[in-house]
Amino acid sequence: MPPRSKSPASAKRTSPAKTRSKSPKPSAKKSAVQTKPKKTNSDFSKSLRIYFLCVGSLSLAIGLLLSIRPAAPTGGVCDNISVYLLLPPPMGSLSTDSIKTLWACTKAYQEANWWFVLAFFETLYIGIKMLGIPATFTLCILAGALFPMPLCQVVTGFGEAIGSSLCYLLSQAFLRPVVERFFGSKLKIMQKKAYEERDYMLSFNFFLRLTPFMPNWMINLSCPLVGVPLVPFFIGSLFGTQLSLLFLALSGATLKAAGETGFDLELVKTQLKYMAGLMLVLQCVPIAFIWWQKKQKAKAKKASKKK
Repeated sequence: MPPRSKSPASAKRTSPAKTRSKSPKPSAKKSAVQTKPKKTNSDFSKSLRIYFLCVGSLSLAIGLLLSIRPAAPTGGVCDNISVYLLLPPPMGSLSTDSIKTLWACTKAYQEANWWFVLAFFETLYIGIKMLGIPATFTLCILAGALFPMPLCQVVTGFGEAIGSSLCYLLSQAFLRPVVERFFGSKLKIMQKKAYEERDYMLSFNFFLRLTPFMPNWMINLSCPLVGVPLVPFFIGSLFGTQLSLLFLALSGATLKAAGETGFDLELVKTQLKYMAGLMLVLQCVPIAFIWWQKKQKAKAKKASKKK
């Protein structure tokens, strides 16, 4: 008898077995997709651990400097000084007299240990700026009260440039997952703006420092992630912040003068209002120059395309 040929029905029945044997492949793809978030989470945790390790290292360095600090000056000017003098009642005893006492002690300590105060201040400023902590506003005002004006601008200017550049390098090295997790929307805005200004990077960095487009700490963290080179970033950080630093330094110098003349707060308010108006006018000058420069370059590009 001739061998039976397989019927079409039996051939159809065997085909699902073949398709079932190939079914593990989609599950492999699915497992590969599931592993990606785990990798992202591990990168985020690693970045966060390294960041907190840097914070701990800075705290250790500050503590070491404080442990070797020179003694307070003699003569009773720094007797009974404590943190409670800065706290309002009922937690402390903050008053005009307590501020005068603290200022007298600070002035005497700085005169007796000038180099230590300068080194400690610059170390603290650079460290805070490096870690992206938005706390240098108070330090800038304090610098205006502690140091003469030209030195104050040099100390705070290089503190801004060096600290911001170190923050740039830390963000470039390992902080991308943290920035993307917590500040993803701001990073997208910054990326779009950096792409639009890719031909004017130096002017763009001055624009970032002279306008309230974004906070300085966010600029420092996001610039390396959106393709801003380090050299124009450093130049913009050094020179683009001078006007705002000058305003804060003048505020500190005004408070110092008020402390030495009995804390006439009305006089301080009037002087600060005049300074704010002057700084607003001065800040508009470089912004207008940047706008004019970009306009001229755009015209030159159009002319070259027509040729």
